[in-house]
Amino acid sequence: MLNEDVNSTRNVSFESYKERITNFSQEFEIGLFIFILNRSLVWIALVMLTALASAFIYLRYTAPTYEARSVLQLRNNNTAKQILSMNSFGEETQLLEADVELMRSKVFLARVIDQLPFEVSYYNRGQILTEEYYVWSFFKVHDLVIQDSSIVDVPVNLVFDGKDAFRLWYSVQGVQFEGTYKPFETLRTKHFSCRITVDDHPLLNDPETKQNLYFRINSRNGLIGRYAPKLIVDVADYTAKTVSISFRDENPKLALDMVATAAKEFIVWDVERRSESAENVIEFIRTQKDTVASALRESESRLQDFRMDNRVADLNQLTPIFLERSERYEDDRTALTLEIELLKAMAKATDRPMPEINSYDLLPMLTGTNYEGVLSKTINELLSLLSERERMYTEATDKNMEIISLERRIDIQKKVVLESLKELLRRAEQRRDDLDAVQAEFEGRYRTLPEKELEFARIERIFAINEKYYTLLLEKDIEYNISKAGFVPENRILEDAVLPYAPIFPKRNLILAYYLATGLIISFLIVLIRYVLHDNITSLHDISKLSHASISILGMVPKYKKEIPISQLLIDKNPKSLIAESFRTIRTNLQFVDNTDGPKVIAITSTISGEGKTFVAINLAGIISFSGKRVVILDLDMRKPKIHLGFGVENIRGMSTLLIKKDELENCIQHSSLPGLDFVTAGPIPPNPSELIISARMQELLDRLKTMYDVILIDNPPVGLVTDGIPIIQSADFPIYIFRADYSKKQFVQNVDRLINENNIRRLSTILNGVDIDRNKYGYNYGYGYGYGYGYGQGYGGGYYEERTPTKTGLLSWLFGRS
Repeated sequence: MLNEDVNSTRNVSFESYKERITNFSQEFEIGLFIFILNRSLVWIALVMLTALASAFIYLRYTAPTYEARSVLQLRNNNTAKQILSMNSFGEETQLLEADVELMRSKVFLARVIDQLPFEVSYYNRGQILTEEYYVWSFFKVHDLVIQDSSIVDVPVNLVFDGKDAFRLWYSVQGVQFEGTYKPFETLRTKHFSCRITVDDHPLLNDPETKQNLYFRINSRNGLIGRYAPKLIVDVADYTAKTVSISFRDENPKLALDMVATAAKEFIVWDVERRSESAENVIEFIRTQKDTVASALRESESRLQDFRMDNRVADLNQLTPIFLERSERYEDDRTALTLEIELLKAMAKATDRPMPEINSYDLLPMLTGTNYEGVLSKTINELLSLLSERERMYTEATDKNMEIISLERRIDIQKKVVLESLKELLRRAEQRRDDLDAVQAEFEGRYRTLPEKELEFARIERIFAINEKYYTLLLEKDIEYNISKAGFVPENRILEDAVLPYAPIFPKRNLILAYYLATGLIISFLIVLIRYVLHDNITSLHDISKLSHASISILGMVPKYKKEIPISQLLIDKNPKSLIAESFRTIRTNLQFVDNTDGPKVIAITSTISGEGKTFVAINLAGIISFSGKRVVILDLDMRKPKIHLGFGVENIRGMSTLLIKKDELENCIQHSSLPGLDFVTAGPIPPNPSELIISARMQELLDRLKTMYDVILIDNPPVGLVTDGIPIIQSADFPIYIFRADYSKKQFVQNVDRLINENNIRRLSTILNGVDIDRNKYGYNYGYGYGYGYGYGQGYGGGYYEERTPTKTGLLSWLFGRS
């Protein structure tokens, strides 16, 4: 007989939940996991259905967002520059990022909004979502006149009574205004007046439909604040200088109009900016030209008067050397004079308050001069700071610390520019003075020349200087006008915005996939948590593993799928059933424990109530009686008796009355429906069941029953709760310990070890009750038993035994049959 000579015992250590999680990868049992997965199908189904329902609710009550997109290419070209070989205005270095920031600014957005029909917005308020009609509204406001600005951005509610009348009401500063009006007629309120026109619409034809219509008179700042976050401007390609403009809104037509208008408005605004710069340069040239023209007329008049008074025709009478030197002097002085005038003009344009400094007044003046290389970097830094200041003023006030710091930097940079201009002007004037001194010295050498000719030469030189200066201004005027005409902004729309039909958010397939993935993750976590927290005995293998095969296993009893009748005796109802066969196997295995002759005592116990010891006791007694032996069942679980319920009789007398000698044994023995199977109920619940069980009267009754029966089967109290049954277990020929699959905790195996170790119960065997044999379908086999008998590995099957009753089919039965 196996395990009968065990001389030592082992202490079974159980890992805590924390240790199970830590060693999860080493202890993972795929069969148990799949079984728990099968038992969690109801939860998984509920989670997945909840996830799908959440996804559909989210899609149903989330307003779709549409996106319209356009692509601009930013380029400038000036054909006049190629013809005249000149530096034209408006072609200073321009970064792509500067134009992008300009299109992102609220100043630019305000220009776009001004081009669109945003004076009034129209809405239909639903229970959850609010729809903006935009230009698709069937009711519209015309001839709007605002008397009180407090009405701006206030919802004005409308309820139409067909197409003939409507009720209007709104609330301003806590005061309610209400009135009934007719469409197409002018309505007047305290705050505004207008006409409301109405087109045919299904809402007007269904009186049962609840109307939640309203319109809002928009403010410019309110629109900018609402739409600024929705306008997205990014550089698409630096090399190609392309910019992407996109706009997102719940109304696809509004998104389309915003993008299309923004693209066109930038092209128009860019032309306006550059035209303004050209006008400033040309105006400066014309102002200088008028001044020089006056001086030229004066010198021409003096020259004419001198010729007439002194009869000097030309300079041929003067010395050729003096003439040549004078011509060089005239050229040098003309250039210096022009530079001095330009430096003065630049100093004047720079020495202005910050808002009046115009970048297009400064850089064009430097074009083509000797100071372009010296001043361009300094002036460009000043212009960069001014541009940054303009951009920051669109987002903050003059109290902002960054703006105050920036303005200090602008003041410093402006002083640097002014000091540079003053120094250059001083040097130019010094050079002119030096040149005049040299010329004066040169003229002193030729005082021997006729005085009249020398005076004539002086007057003619002044005339020549003014004439050259005037001619230069005329040339510049013509060149810049030609350059203005030749400038063609080649900012063009490479990709026109189209009306979006599919929303970019929410994407139906993506949302469904996300929620389903979330449901799968939650379902997996549920299964994983149930696996980690699973601490029930599920198979004979668990008992063998936890006891290190030190506990004998008699067998297992399959789970009864149907409702157990009042009488728990099942083996006589269907002798060829799996349950009946399992008890036959246990009966056979009992022979390996003790096969000697004589009456035997079988004591059955468990750890706690509910593990099925009474059920096992009744059916094991019945299957033993089938073999022709006389069997009696004693109910010693006097605290919670069940034998009388199992046989469907009253519990008026029994073991408690026998032990106190109130009744005779013959009066307490009752007969079952099976021949050879009798039983004695527990009787009335006594106050001292422990003392009664260990009394001498109990041994007397057992001795007497051994003369009357072949097998005495005792249903003891659970030893995990009370110790009443331990003496009977010690003295029994067949002590049996009951575990229930998926009910008994794994630490209950310690009780068996303790009984064996502390009470020297060497023949203690176990039976696993309530085993779900369908678990083999999920890959979790039970393994062979250890100890006495054969045990079971692959469950029952093969067609020898009676087929099980087919279960119900259907989705609900499939789901809830596995919970």
